[in-house]
Amino acid sequence: MTDHKAAEHTVEEHQHGENCGHEAVPHEDHVDYVHDGHRHAAHGDHYDEH
Repeated sequence: MTDHKAAEHTVEEHQHGENCGHEAVPHEDHVDYVHDGHRHAAHGDHYDEH
């Protein structure tokens, strides 16, 4: 299991995607989005920081 830290932003506050304005970074089996200097990956109702 990989340790992760929940980001301060929730999916309800902002949804990352193709046209969200944040840089997309392929990461293993998903895409991270660079947001405020952190890479976010969707995880349930929040984003994990990588």
